Amino acid sequence: MPETSRATLKNWLLIAVADLGGSAPRAEVHRRVSEKFGYQFTSEDRLARVGRAREEAWRNNLDSLYDILKREGLMLPSSRGENWRISPQGSMWAALQLEPVHEEDLLRDFLPRDAGDYVARLTSRMLVKKREHENLLRSYGQDIAGLGWRPSTKVHPRDLELVRGMQTWLVEVKVVYGGNGTDAARAALAQLLEYRHFLYSGEAKPGMLALFSEKIGQAHISLLGDLGICVAWRTRTGWDGDEGARSAELVP
Repeated sequence: MPETSRATLKNWLLIAVADLGGSAPRAEVHRRVSEKFGYQFTSEDRLARVGRAREEAWRNNLDSLYDILKREGLMLPSSRGENWRISPQGSMWAALQLEPVHEEDLLRDFLPRDAGDYVARLTSRMLVKKREHENLLRSYGQDIAGLGWRPSTKVHPRDLELVRGMQTWLVEVKVVYGGNGTDAARAALAQLLEYRHFLYSGEAKPGMLALFSEKIGQAHISLLGDLGICVAWRTRTGWDGDEGARSAELVP
């Protein structure tokens, strides 16, 4: 297969730098591109370039593209050895390039070789969320802030992260459709465990909260609780939760 096109590399480069907070050394940008998109590299991308310290072709192409993007105003000017910095225009471009994909299609036909493959697939796609999900997430975030928690949705692909002092909680939000609490509980369980395992490696593990649009039934609340997952849900008048969620002050 031929080398990855310049248009695709442009998207990868801008997304990677934006993902690194808008500024990072060349080596870190290369590493993030490889982490997020390496599973899409072609055999030609992997070939070593003569005269470039035997670096793989994609690295050489990325360096050349970086100079072009500086001239186009998508990357900010820099001198040799300085961080690669994205411009406001570049940040907007990066945000538009995250291809929306439905949650059930995200990992279809995907057998990750290691944790790096898994993280790359999740972080390189923007999940399509239904309006009910977004409304539930927004309402809870606004209400929980009243208890001193700092809610953040800028933790893609996770739904929500809550921080207060030294405490961090990972929150998975699920809408219960047709009263099917079983499917909602299974989905929340799987995603919370996967996200905590793959996205917090080497870090202090966060607490886990499953947030539902309605009560899912005591059997599944007990199941999640036995696995270390607190449960909260929306009621007609506000919010409620299991003993773990209430004691942790996760019920507004």
